[in-house]
Amino acid sequence: MTALNAKKPLTRTRLIGFAAMGVCAIGYTGMGLALLAGKLEHLDMTHAALLAAVAALIGEIGLWVGAGCLGLTLFKKRKAMLDKLFGRKPQPVAPAAEV
Repeated sequence: MTALNAKKPLTRTRLIGFAAMGVCAIGYTGMGLALLAGKLEHLDMTHAALLAAVAALIGEIGLWVGAGCLGLTLFKKRKAMLDKLFGRKPQPVAPAAEV
């Protein structure tokens, strides 16, 4: 029963990923609504297509950022699991050089 109730910590990378996926959904919904407004003649189709293109671009940016952030969290978890499986010690992170 504990596996069902276990919550993953919401790290900064995961938070950015989920927020970006929300932006993706808003962008693509805006694109669809803009095209619908053009089709129903609430807007001129030229203006509706331009508005839809901008909204689709926003949705696409959200998709790529969200997929990148959420994919990065999966990669880190899988790498840690493989390191533990093969008995490797995690590499220490060197501090950044001060300039």
